[in-house]
Amino acid sequence: MKIGIVSNSKICIPLLSYLSNYNKAGVMLYLGKSENPDLNINEIIGFCKARNISVYTEHDKEELYAWQQMLNPDILFFSGYSHKVSVARLEDVKYGVYNIHFGKLPVFRGPSPVFWQLKKGEPNLSLTIHRLSDKFDSGAVVWEHHIKNEEHCNYSYVNDVFSDLQVRGVLDVLEYISHNRPLNQVAQDETRAVYYNKPQLADIMINWEQMTAREIINLIKACTPWNRGASSLINGHELKILDAEQVPVARANTAPGTIDITNKTFNVTCVNGASLNVNFFNINNTSIPARHAGFYGLKTGQQFMSKL
Repeated sequence: MKIGIVSNSKICIPLLSYLSNYNKAGVMLYLGKSENPDLNINEIIGFCKARNISVYTEHDKEELYAWQQMLNPDILFFSGYSHKVSVARLEDVKYGVYNIHFGKLPVFRGPSPVFWQLKKGEPNLSLTIHRLSDKFDSGAVVWEHHIKNEEHCNYSYVNDVFSDLQVRGVLDVLEYISHNRPLNQVAQDETRAVYYNKPQLADIMINWEQMTAREIINLIKACTPWNRGASSLINGHELKILDAEQVPVARANTAPGTIDITNKTFNVTCVNGASLNVNFFNINNTSIPARHAGFYGLKTGQQFMSKL
């Protein structure tokens, strides 16, 4: 079976690596354009060449359909691709076209599901494989898996775990097809569908007057490391919190966002008098241990701003 992978992200690498050994008929990659500065196209091309994986780099999104017609893969998996796709123009793919989505469907549709699942504090984080459809993330689900949302689960960690976990899902789909067994396809409940856009500035800012300590910790996990932490403003500067934990210190008469720096600790009061202990923060793209907060001009009694 010739397997085609369409991606514009390095999350496809574990999938390509495994399939190049698993599948003897051939694996081919259509590498789409990306605005992500962290994507090293030459690195991916070199990776593919070392494993005899056919790779085509996109110049225009219309090239996808010509690529499919020319190489004629038996099945297609999309693993991170930015453009809307015409399913009708791929209808002759023998075993169908599937999308790998790093989120629970239909409640976390959109391009950044890991961010939103973490920000909203979902108890479980989901990876889903579904039939590609003309409407984003709306096709029938054929495979899904969940992991527990634990304290160490930040944005980077979850994406790494899901990059590996997608291999298991793809192999399960291929096993069903190769043994002529029908896939269990579950239609999505459109009444529960929620679409989330890419996070904007307001989505990554801490609102000290409204967010609980738990909600701030969730946001920190969702913003680390891609945004270098959750953003806030103090003394006219942006400060991003990379790691923090709630501590059993009550400050009922202190305004939310107020700093207390004592014995090299960096505490901030949250709503309802709860207290957040900051362990690491970022200023000017420099990650700093909390014990050095005073050196950067932070003092007890200063207060974070909640609005731009």
